[in-house]
Parts: sequence; structure tokens; C-alpha cells
Amino acid sequence: MNLRRLIGNFIRKRNPLDIEHITIPIKGISSNFTSLRVAHISDVHIPRSAFSPSEIANAVKKQNPDVIFLTGDMIDGKLEFDGPTAALLISFLIKIAPVYAVSGNHEQNNREYYKIWKTMLELRGVHFMDGKTIHFKKDGVNFIIAGMRDIDAKKVLNFDFSFLSEVEVADNECYLLLHHKPNRWRSYYPTDAPVPDVVFSGHVHGGQIGIPFTKRGLIAPDQGLFPKYTSGMYRYSDGSYEVVSRGLASATKPIRVNNKPHIPIVELVPKG
Repeated sequence: MNLRRLIGNFIRKRNPLDIEHITIPIKGISSNFTSLRVAHISDVHIPRSAFSPSEIANAVKKQNPDVIFLTGDMIDGKLEFDGPTAALLISFLIKIAPVYAVSGNHEQNNREYYKIWKTMLELRGVHFMDGKTIHFKKDGVNFIIAGMRDIDAKKVLNFDFSFLSEVEVADNECYLLLHHKPNRWRSYYPTDAPVPDVVFSGHVHGGQIGIPFTKRGLIAPDQGLFPKYTSGMYRYSDGSYEVVSRGLASATKPIRVNNKPHIPIVELVPKG
């Protein structure tokens, strides 16, 4: 067993999986509607996940989700691609509920891995949502899901998210957006596109070192020290919500401390 796995196993024992239940009221949804339950998985960073595919799948299955969202960095672009582990996780999840996925910076920064990962998802029936929208219904309520691929605005100058301007959301519909980096989507989201009801993101690993007695972390990529967006639910002034997953990776630089691996379970319910 290599050193990385030993460190991962040690941290996992000290930091058991945190299943966080979050309820979000959605304006306009019929009061007769019960809920849509979303299992939100991000930043698994295979092969250095804190949990095996079966452990992740069993934890998700117990929550009985209607849909599963994967919001990027499911693989680690800096390590050797672990195809069998990635394929096994997807095969388990797709048997639980429909799966919708977007890329993260680790997929985008390794274009070879990106192609393999995208093909692997699509062959197993996952909806790969980079640059796409899709509609589905539950109990008569229409949900719109859009996916924004991850970008590095310093490197990618000609990114095009104009497809979002074509999204039309009726008063009795719910609009969900998947994007890897919390709050960064606003930097390049089209001004004429409708505001999502809920955004699902990850990337920040809970701020790496959790500050005791708070929900804040010490440091996060793209936010620096004492990041604002690290974990759980945030509500913005325009009425939209964002749910940030702390992810499932076992160790990175710096190592996670006081920061349990995290799967948010989000209930979307009618606003009373």
C-alpha cells in the first residue's frame, strides 16, 4: 500500500463522511409537489478519493435521490488515470438514479483525460452537461438543468456560453445550473440569461483546514485566504441559491484538517 493511500485511510478514519441535508424552497412550484431530492457529488479526485466506489454508492443509495449531480474534478488530472475505479463508480451511481455531470479544472486541464472521462460517462448513460441544457419532469413539475464547463479565464479567451441565453424558464418551472467553481459562474454568465434557482458547485475542498466553530475554511483555490464560499448553502441577493460540496478527496496540499468529506443531499420543495 503506497503512502498516498495510507494518508488517505488515516484521514478518512479521522474524518468520516458527512451527509448534509439541505432544503431549498422554490418559488412557483405547485404546492401539490412533494420534493426533488438531489445527491450532489464533487471533487472525488480518483484515484485519491477518501472512499471506494462501493462506499460512495452505498452512501448515496441510502438517501434515495431522484437525481445525482457530479460537479467536476471526479478524476485527478495530475495523477495516472484510474479507469477501472472511475468506471466502477459511474456504473454504481447510474443504477441508483439519473446522473448529470460537468467538468472541473482537473478534467479541463488534462485534455486526454477529459476525452476519456467524457466518453466513459456517455457510454454508461450519464448526461454530460458541458454546454448543454436538458429538461425532465417529476410529478408534473418541469426542471431545467444547464451545465457550464469549467474554464480558466486567463487561458481561454473565446469561451462561449451564449446557449444559456436561449434558456426559457416559466413561472412554474425550476432552473438548475451545474458549474465547478462556486460563484465564479457569475463572471461569465450571459447578462440576458435567466438567473438559476439553484447552482451546484465544488472545487474549494471546504477551505482545506476547517476553522473550529464556524463553517469557514482557511484557504481555497481562486479565493485565497479565508474564502467566502466553502461549504453548504448560500443565498444571493437576486434570490438564487448555491450549494457547495466540500468533496471526497482524501488528501491534497495542504492536507484536509477538521474538514469531513461531504455529500450534500438537497431537497427542492415548493415555497410556502
